[in-house]
Amino acid sequence: MLSSKITVPLPESGIIVRRSGKYKYVYKVLETYRNAKGQPTNLRRLIGRLDAGGKRLVPNDGYYEFYGTDADTEAIVEPMPVIESVVSIGVPFLVAHILSRLGVTQILERALGGGRAGAVITVATYMVCEGNVFEHVSAWCERSMVVGCPLTPQKASSLFASLTHSERMAFFKGWVSSNAKQGYISYDVTSFSSYAEGIRDLEWGYNRDGDKLPQINMGCYLAQDSRLPMFYVTYPGSIVDKSHLPYMMAYNNDLGIGGDIVFVMDRGFCSTSNINHMHSGGLRYVIGVDTRHKATRMAIDSVRERIVSLRNLACDGTYAIAVRSRFYGEQSVMHVYCNPERGEYQRRDLLRIVENMEGELAQLDSASEKEVKRFTRFFDIRADNGKLVFARNYDRIDEASKNCGIFCILTNTELTSTETLSIYRNKDTIEKGFDDIKNHIDMKRMRSHKEATVDGKLFCAFIALIATSEISNVLKEFNGASKQRAMSKRGLMSELEKIRVLLTPDGKRFLNPLTKNQRNLLSAFHIHDNDLNAYLAQTSNQCMCKNNREI
Repeated sequence: MLSSKITVPLPESGIIVRRSGKYKYVYKVLETYRNAKGQPTNLRRLIGRLDAGGKRLVPNDGYYEFYGTDADTEAIVEPMPVIESVVSIGVPFLVAHILSRLGVTQILERALGGGRAGAVITVATYMVCEGNVFEHVSAWCERSMVVGCPLTPQKASSLFASLTHSERMAFFKGWVSSNAKQGYISYDVTSFSSYAEGIRDLEWGYNRDGDKLPQINMGCYLAQDSRLPMFYVTYPGSIVDKSHLPYMMAYNNDLGIGGDIVFVMDRGFCSTSNINHMHSGGLRYVIGVDTRHKATRMAIDSVRERIVSLRNLACDGTYAIAVRSRFYGEQSVMHVYCNPERGEYQRRDLLRIVENMEGELAQLDSASEKEVKRFTRFFDIRADNGKLVFARNYDRIDEASKNCGIFCILTNTELTSTETLSIYRNKDTIEKGFDDIKNHIDMKRMRSHKEATVDGKLFCAFIALIATSEISNVLKEFNGASKQRAMSKRGLMSELEKIRVLLTPDGKRFLNPLTKNQRNLLSAFHIHDNDLNAYLAQTSNQCMCKNNREI
């Protein structure tokens, strides 16, 4: 039986050491001889294993059989430590590791200085773990082992207010230059609602979440290769998405984004002025388009009868033909796609809409001019002796259904239809990022009532989003390779929160052994025990949760 709390000096002779797994075991040699093949061997007995330092022996019962328990063994019995507190290290370590490996930490340090950069990382880690409400940040710091100074709600607010526009741009320039020199960048917009008053960009507009609140819009770049957010800018909530596109693109020169980049956007950004702006600026794009646009309808009609052919098969039951012409005032390529199976689903949905309208009409004795206008999309309606008489107009229904399963993507690149579709589908990653920042990081409501703190808080949420996005990227590969039940982000953090450190009054720290599951999860992030021990040593050299230095 071994006890790591008891060590004795290594016997000076008559022993051999052999490694098995993570430990080196010590054996007493009882007899040496040659076996039947004439090979030297020995008879030996296990007496313990080497301690962590490799210079003393952690004895077992076999040791005492041979060496006894006399005083000359100089046995050292280490008393059980007095535990002052227990803190969680798993998630803070993971976030710190991710941000350092991606280069975020180093760029933040150059832009903000080491102290404030550490504070931003602490805030971002808190947001990854707990969300957007900073009322309990002090308690979280007490129970978590983080690099940097402890936080209070007041210190967090001071940090937010101190982050200037020039400092944020310094970070973005460094971050973009290291990640998006070429390739594809998805661009999209989300918004954050608030009850606050007096915030400059907080205005009423189209609310994506259905909240009856004013909002701030945020336009965001995401690199498709790394699937990580690159840059964001906020603007008033009343401005529609397509109107802001030229102002977003105006940052490209400052960020070092050149002609090698292709911007991928959904159809909400497609307009004649935006397409003209992209062409005049030498910017390349892949953008969805509205099939109701006149030029788009003409492109569809030109290929409708011949698109469904095996020679036009692009992928996954989707057929495609590229039409080169002048669209939205510029010479470009319209990729027309048709998915017959998807078209059938859309026709069934359209039929359900018609049936529901028919049910509504059957309940009406009369209808206003506005109501009649809505129903006449699919019905012929007239009044007969004070009652509504209606019938389906199948010509209008067929007209509405003729483009079911058809969609179009416009581009000024030389990409094939298959390549264009694949790149366009990859823009969904940015939608998942928006879902993370709103729900996982809990920024659906800004919960900030001061103009000075809004921009800084969003910046810290953006750093948290980088870490969360990378966690999603790694988990996607981990779950794809694993035969076990898929691991979610919340499940991962719940598991890693169990990695704890015991703190003693004299500053000693004892790390709980990792479980097999924890080792596997950390291994997916290319993390090993040595990395965890290095982080533990790093935190011991910096101010911890009981240190009250100012940020």
